[in-house]
Amino acid sequence: MVVKEYFIACEEWFPERKSELRRVSLALRREGILTMEDLCARQRASPEQMTKIRDIGEKSAQLIAALCKQYEDNEF
Repeated sequence: MVVKEYFIACEEWFPERKSELRRVSLALRREGILTMEDLCARQRASPEQMTKIRDIGEKSAQLIAALCKQYEDNEF
């Protein structure tokens, strides 16, 4: 699944974080991370590397981890 589409769908569950979801999605796409599979693999392999992506801080990295867990648990 495409990162952008998944993050947009997640706006329903996290309406208070809508702007953060959009900002993080854009940062990931700029980094060349286009699919949730790629994002989850990178996050699993090296969670600390997420904060090295431009515009991704600790809070955004925690959001990414939560969304990857949700995605991998097939709760979508």
